[in-house]
Order: sequence, then C-alpha cells, then structure tokens
Amino acid sequence: MKEEGAAEALLRERLPPATVRRFAGPPEALPESFVDETLRGSVADLLLRVPLRGGEETFVYFLLEHKRTDGAAVMLQLLRYLAQIYERLARTHRGRALPPVVPIIVYNGDRTWKGPRRFSDLLETTRELKHLTVDFGVVLVDLGAEPIEHLSAHRTLRGGLLGLRVAAVGPRDQEALIHRAIAALAHDPSTLRLFLRYLVQVAERTALPVLWRAIEEEQDGKDQRMQTIAEYLESKGFRRGERKGLAKGRAEGREQEREAMRAVVRRALKRHFKRLSAATEAKLTSADTGMLASWLERLPDARSIRDVFNDH
Repeated sequence: MKEEGAAEALLRERLPPATVRRFAGPPEALPESFVDETLRGSVADLLLRVPLRGGEETFVYFLLEHKRTDGAAVMLQLLRYLAQIYERLARTHRGRALPPVVPIIVYNGDRTWKGPRRFSDLLETTRELKHLTVDFGVVLVDLGAEPIEHLSAHRTLRGGLLGLRVAAVGPRDQEALIHRAIAALAHDPSTLRLFLRYLVQVAERTALPVLWRAIEEEQDGKDQRMQTIAEYLESKGFRRGERKGLAKGRAEGREQEREAMRAVVRRALKRHFKRLSAATEAKLTSADTGMLASWLERLPDARSIRDVFNDH
C-alpha cells in the first residue's frame, strides 16, 4: 500500500462513491509517531488521513490479515486498535467532533473469509439492546474470493495484490493462479514485472519452480510475457539450467523453516518450564515442522512438558 498511488487507488475503488466524490486531495500517510507504540510492529502499520471538501477529514486504517481465522480475533484486534487511534485523535482535536476512522481488511488467507463484517456480529444481544452496544463495520478485500481482473485497475496496486494472493495458496494452487496472473497481465509488462517482484519477495521458495514451469510450457520464442519473466528471474540470479540448484534451495528453505519453528518452540518451552532436559532437546532436534507446530498449539493449555509432547 505504500507504493506511490496504490493507497489512493484502493480507497477510490473500495470506499463508498459518495465519500470518494468528496475527496479534496490524495490521502496522507501519517508518520509512525502518530500511531501508539503498541500498534507499531503489528500486522497493521498504515494509517491514512483523507481530506474532504468542506474542510472535513476522515482516516483509514489498513489491516493486512493472512492467518487462518474465523474473523472474531481480527475484529477484537481492530476494536483495540481503533480505540487507541481515537484516543490519539481526541488529544489532537481537543473538544471538536472526532473524524471517522474506517478499517480496511486486506485478507489473503488460504480460504474464503467466513468471519464477521461488523463487530456487532460477534455479540449475542437483543434487538432493543443492539443499538446501545459497540459496533463498527469493515471494508473487506478478500483476495481469494475476487476475480484477478477485479482486484484493481491501478497497475501498482494490482501487481501487489496479485503477489499477496499467490503467496497465500499452496504450490499446487499456485501453478494455476500464476498462469492466470500471467494471462491477465499479458499486455502490461510493467505490472507483470511488479507482480514478479512481489512474488519473489513473499513466496520465493515455492513460486520460482512454478514460474520456470510456466516459462517452459508457454514460451514459444516470441512471447514477450515469458521473456519478461525469464529476464526478471535471471536478473535475480536464477537460471533455467539451475533445476538442481532450485531443488537444493527448496530443501534448504524447508530446513530453514524447520530451524525457525524449532527456535520458536524452544523459546516458548523455556518461558513456561524454565529449563529443558536433554531428552526434550533431542525431541526438538528430531521433530519435523508439523510436529513442532502441533506442540506449539498444545503449549498454552499444558500443565507439564509431558502434556506438550502428549507423552501419556
């Protein structure tokens, strides 16, 4: 969202048309110092101020959500963030009415969003009490649910959203999606390069072999799309003849992922149980990524380290 023009394009495409018609200028990204310390470094880090005709203003808060979730945790998270933003706005507006803050969720989870669209959807309440409770809605951009062609008309934004969408799916689904993305961007080489840049950044280990297969299946010697992809990948140090190197890289990537997960589990265990025995260290060393993840899920409810490993 921070690339030039991308945030404004998203606002113009996703906010109500009546509000868009009142835009008095481009949105302004507020400095990090405006956002409370507890928000910085979280999954969301972009707050925009949008000037409106008549001297009014509104704010838009972006949340990038990529986890498998039913949405309840996300809405609670947004409630906390919005409260902190409004608290800060109250200090800057001193006695004046507060401007609205509109939350936008850009969701690239690996399944369609099934969660709430309003905070009140979480509440079990009667009709007569509903208007007395806390409530807000969200603008949801579900990258997996929208056709590629509808993601955005803005080239920079479209390329970034495509990269996020491909990164959210598994290798099997990536292949079909990459082919569709290439076809959708066939007549826009600059956006195609941007899409590749995002893809290499966020899904390199699994996406690169898929890209090479797309080149081999579709390149006919005159296809500028495939030449653009090949040139881009080669500029990043990847060659068509480096199949074995890619396979080795994928294996190394999996091992790096396992090492990272092992380190997370080890730190979590030490926080809960202080010291780890040699037997525990041996279990950590031999465990695969799936087992490590399952141990991490059990940890919050575990009363002993035996409960974590399910040693009964």
